[in-house]
Amino acid sequence: MHFIKIMTAILLLSPFTAMAQSTNTFKVAVEVNDQIITNYEISQRIKMLEIFGAKSVSKKEVINSLINERLYTYSANELGALPNNSEIDKGLDDFAKRGNLNKKDLLAYLDTRNVSQETLLAYITSGLTQRKVIQKKFVNNIIISQSDVASAIDLEGLLSKDNFNIVEYIEIKFLNLLSDKKSLKYLNTINKMVDNCLDLQSEVKKYENISLIVHKKRSNDLQKNILNELNNLDINETKVVKNLKNEHYLLMLCSRNSEMDKNTIETLRNKIFNNRINKIGKAYIQKLKGEAFVDIK
Repeated sequence: MHFIKIMTAILLLSPFTAMAQSTNTFKVAVEVNDQIITNYEISQRIKMLEIFGAKSVSKKEVINSLINERLYTYSANELGALPNNSEIDKGLDDFAKRGNLNKKDLLAYLDTRNVSQETLLAYITSGLTQRKVIQKKFVNNIIISQSDVASAIDLEGLLSKDNFNIVEYIEIKFLNLLSDKKSLKYLNTINKMVDNCLDLQSEVKKYENISLIVHKKRSNDLQKNILNELNNLDINETKVVKNLKNEHYLLMLCSRNSEMDKNTIETLRNKIFNNRINKIGKAYIQKLKGEAFVDIK
């Protein structure tokens, strides 16, 4: 009899337990200005990412991503940069194709795993929104110069220094009117004042009796001693050296260029662009967070 009473009590309580769990599922987890993020949205995002193969999905990271998405939406509203329905539909199509599916099959598959269509659409929309905001605010201000590409080639070691075809460098020296000791002093002063080849050309204008030559030569056309010095320099790096006459002069390496194929150069430029966009995006979202009301329950 005692057992029956206990079971009866459990059965009577169970509907309320289920109701409490349901209420908790849709409980507000985060407030972002006048928008909310619910426990349901967080759990759905985690489940979807795990289905797509993400390992060890952190609830904290998901909450942070959802906060960022809300803030980008605010910014997109102000800029008139919200994605339209056709852009979202294309984004969904493109995403499905990554898994060799069409969007209908992808949504149906997620439905069998208890992930709602709205969860995926929100994920696709947020990615498009972020890209459109960054593009509208910052893309036109990003300029990638030939020097940037040359520096990236140098940094990534894409080419052997022995195989560079074209080397551009600056050579400056004072004319015979100055003693070598005084010439060395001025060259060291100039060396400390410049960060790149444009700086050097500007700084040199402050001096009289000085010779500046911009060289652009093939590696195999350079004197061996000059080539050896340049091979030990990074882009925009300088060095005060002596010539065969035992006179001091200053070298600055401006660029190393090779006859790389256009696709490789374009890939490198895209990589530089994406790195800059990522840095700008991180700085921008921190600015938005600093201006927002965010309350994590």
